[in-house]
Amino acid sequence: MLNSYGALGDYWRGQAEYYDRLERRQRILAAGFEMTRELKIEQPFDLEMSLTMGQAFRWRPFGDGWFSGVLGENLIHIRRIENGVEYRAGGPDGERAATDADDELLRRYFREDDDIAAIYADISRDPVVARLVEKYWGMRVLRQEPWECLVSYICSRSNTIPNIRKCVSEIVTLTRQTVRIGDDEQDIFPTKHRLLEIGEDGLFALSLSGRFSRDFPSAIYAAAQRSCDGDLNLDELTQLSYPETKRRLRECHGIGDKIADCVALMALDKLGAFPVDTHIRRLVASLWFGGGRPPSDAKIVQWAQGHFGKYAGYAGQFLFCDRERTGNSEVSRVLWGQVGDSTIEPQPSPARNMLRYPNRGYSCPECGAEAGKVCRSPSGYRYEVGHRERGPRL
Repeated sequence: MLNSYGALGDYWRGQAEYYDRLERRQRILAAGFEMTRELKIEQPFDLEMSLTMGQAFRWRPFGDGWFSGVLGENLIHIRRIENGVEYRAGGPDGERAATDADDELLRRYFREDDDIAAIYADISRDPVVARLVEKYWGMRVLRQEPWECLVSYICSRSNTIPNIRKCVSEIVTLTRQTVRIGDDEQDIFPTKHRLLEIGEDGLFALSLSGRFSRDFPSAIYAAAQRSCDGDLNLDELTQLSYPETKRRLRECHGIGDKIADCVALMALDKLGAFPVDTHIRRLVASLWFGGGRPPSDAKIVQWAQGHFGKYAGYAGQFLFCDRERTGNSEVSRVLWGQVGDSTIEPQPSPARNMLRYPNRGYSCPECGAEAGKVCRSPSGYRYEVGHRERGPRL
């Protein structure tokens, strides 16, 4: 009986906590209605997709279409409305009346100064990307604060989005400066001077997540040192060419090609930057290089900038967005020629995790194609049979 009562008690405590959280959210939402400000956005814009696809790591859904995130020293609650967005702003002393400066902050963050429709039209020269633009209409590359973006993407090395979020959540605890709206209280991102003051030992004391998490503190500290010494002026990099920007970023310890391209694209106005990770590398090799062994990342970047043009970074983000949203199932359908009236011949690619069946050799577990055959299974997988591998869902 005691165990039953104990379980029942846990249940009711859980229910009470749930309704308490719900009530707090409703109080926050209700309290802010009088200070809500509208911002008109006329160009294509999908707020939810742009905030949650894996570009920035501090936005979280807050109920009833609202998202909560920190921009600089401001806590922002924002949601999509018919003609744009409505938002509320908070600082160290709590919610405050939003101003024209807040409008400008959001316009800059969402790249309202870009001609989004023209960018979409330009990268739609490729039928694969054209189909993804149609599907994810309104997705935007954000213009993030350079220092926060750099530190966040240092933590992205061979890491997952949930782990990157955890790393950033740990790092912001070092600030000791909060902003709030009602009961929603968040830390602002630590400055380079604050992280230099904390020191490498202080960074190592954090519970960072990821395969190379033990390398993150030294890389972050090195970036803080270079930034404070003036060797790395992130604001200055926005005025330099893409190759020079990337070269200077790569001079920092722990920053390779992918991280440099991510920061160049998402914080330094280099829309031609094309970040290449494992999945993008595999996709590009399969779609445009005939499968087999992928070319080097440098060759992929060079090819992408020639193939997609000056907005290659946007094209890459549509590929990335599809992988995050659907496991690349849409790109898989594109592989088989389902892009309007165009036809794209599928290319065999190295497969992964092929299952071995007794007395059948290596074969596709779905369509049964024998070794040496290339098959297309109805679930969206494809295989290059003859390997001990099973094809990834694209």
